[in-house]
Amino acid sequence: MKGRIRVTGLVALIVAGALAFPAQLAGAKPPPPPPPSPDFSGVKNVILFIGDGMGPKEVQLGKLMGDGALWTDAAPWTTGSLATASLDGITDSAAAATALATGVETYNGWLSMKPPLPGTPVQTVLERAEPSKATGLITDADQSAATPAAFATHVTDRDLDLEITNQIAAKDIELLLSGGWGYDYLLEDRPGVTYIQNSSDLAALPGTGAWPSHLYGFMGNNGLVYNLDREEEGVVGIQPMLPELTSAALGVLGQDPDGFFLMVEASVIDYGGHSRDAAWIASEVNELDRAVQVAVDYARGRSDTLVIVTADHETGGLTFGSTIKTPVIARQSATVEFIWGEIKSGRSTITHAMAAYAGITDLTRTEERTIASYKEMGIADVLSAREKVSWGWSGLDEGDHTLTDVPLWAFGPGQAAFAGRYVNERVGVLLLDAVSH
Repeated sequence: MKGRIRVTGLVALIVAGALAFPAQLAGAKPPPPPPPSPDFSGVKNVILFIGDGMGPKEVQLGKLMGDGALWTDAAPWTTGSLATASLDGITDSAAAATALATGVETYNGWLSMKPPLPGTPVQTVLERAEPSKATGLITDADQSAATPAAFATHVTDRDLDLEITNQIAAKDIELLLSGGWGYDYLLEDRPGVTYIQNSSDLAALPGTGAWPSHLYGFMGNNGLVYNLDREEEGVVGIQPMLPELTSAALGVLGQDPDGFFLMVEASVIDYGGHSRDAAWIASEVNELDRAVQVAVDYARGRSDTLVIVTADHETGGLTFGSTIKTPVIARQSATVEFIWGEIKSGRSTITHAMAAYAGITDLTRTEERTIASYKEMGIADVLSAREKVSWGWSGLDEGDHTLTDVPLWAFGPGQAAFAGRYVNERVGVLLLDAVSH
């Protein structure tokens, strides 16, 4: 799993390109007009989707490999973009999630803490909502991972899983749905909480006559199984996916007369970027799309629900043009991580694995040597060359985070406030305002 990989500033900075010159330099365009004053007076519910590692090319790839439409076509969105740098330069997920959760810029590895050392806790949007609204966190990683943790905890080291879990356990969060993790037993057997372990448990809930007031589910080993590997791993119909989890969250949280705040993270787009795997990314973006559609359908029938879709950063430096070979991508039926696992374990040869899981029956000797030399990343190089997609890294190097701006969509009351290009902290400031109504 690649969610813990740290950024390597210099290389990714080169990939992302130089920062723009300050606007006050001679010949520069005048600064944009100030953003509109937000009017969140009609907001009761706030739903935030975060595609971890999802830059604009990742979204475009998802659209190409889906049915040609994504959440961008599902509603009259207000659109914008976000710069994602942290105080360390290229951000990690902890600092980026902190910006979205608190409106404060911080260091990589810090979760909702601001400098200087030893760090000062900063109120999150979940904490602002908690006194009166129901709250929920969903991720296909584990709940102690950086993105969900930034909304509920305060530490200066994102790897302090035990402390993060203890802080989550101390809060009255109505809904926690994720993969399992090392200390999730600290959240078990809590009075008034309904627990689920699989899709069957989840599907049975509405049949009880009413949604529970609190719902927790920690499923799988660490994160949920990657979409592209679900059939091979035998979890189809057993492990739920983000759309089902989002639907359940709306059932549980929507019972609160004062409204709710819900954060849904699609974490595995980032893993696909680290592995430089276009098919993996596309499958995860399309899962996020289906979850967003659940939320949009909910919001369409109301006038009090604000839906935000954005990302914490881009991963991999993905680029492609009109020559992209989508049929090659479509033939891939497992992630490069899974394919290499089959080869490494001896369960399959290189040629057999590439034929079985990538649809490549004419593997060349050069391609076979590339895979033998560079392993999982060699598979990525071979597939990318055939797919006509490019990355900021090659050979043994995994993809990393970049400074590429990430996209932003908003739908619902006050959506106009999210138009334009801003730093990512602005989303946090706006969300704190939105949940205060």
